[in-house]
Amino acid sequence: SLGQVYRGCTHDGLEVAVKVQRPGAVRQVALDFAVAVSALTAIAASGWGNGDLAEIVDTCADGVFQELDYRIEAVNALEFRESMEFLGYVDVPRTVEEHSRGARVLVTEWVYGRHLESLNTAEGLRMTYMAVEAVTASLVVTGVVHADPHEGNIMLADDGRLVFLDFGLMSKVRPEIM
Repeated sequence: SLGQVYRGCTHDGLEVAVKVQRPGAVRQVALDFAVAVSALTAIAASGWGNGDLAEIVDTCADGVFQELDYRIEAVNALEFRESMEFLGYVDVPRTVEEHSRGARVLVTEWVYGRHLESLNTAEGLRMTYMAVEAVTASLVVTGVVHADPHEGNIMLADDGRLVFLDFGLMSKVRPEIM
């Protein structure tokens, strides 16, 4: 994990989630990719693969380095929220701009809800149906895709909304592919 999330409260009483990048995260990611590039260079030199290994590493590295900039995550969250408004039940925690600090600290509103493992069977099925519809819509209707929609990044809000969290990994689907 590149960051840690804390629950907090602003001086004016707003409950917030504070996402703070772990110290040394950028350095660790850079080292990890340096090792991956070295290994893949050796593998490619041996003749294995179809020549796309370096491109795959570059694409992954670009995504991870973008994930390290929480300003990009805030923009991604807003774009995803706006793209999903037509469904009427998908939401995203709103960024609290005045408390977010550069690339390493992101503050959003706190959302009350539960993740899949805390739901009863009926609630879990309802959440699953909504999530499948939302993810499918993002792939074939909007083209704005949350690229990490696992059970830790999706929750059922207490008011019944489906809430997506963590917008570090996003993807776009071109209109001609949708």
